Amino acid sequence: MPSSAITVQGQAWDQISLARYGSEKQMSPILPANVEEMDALIFGGDTVIEVPDVRIQAVRNLPPWERM
Repeated sequence: MPSSAITVQGQAWDQISLARYGSEKQMSPILPANVEEMDALIFGGDTVIEVPDVRIQAVRNLPPWERM
């Protein structure tokens, strides 16, 4: 069940992903859940978006300096 988030002025998709999932590279589940807002690069503030609950799997076969 997706939860909702209210954006702050100047916030971008990758910042929302970093705040919710711990990585800015995990924003792919957020975009399809917010088709009406996909054209926004930077939010103006007070926009309600859906943030799906996902399970993040860590990659363990990379050396520590390449894990991001």
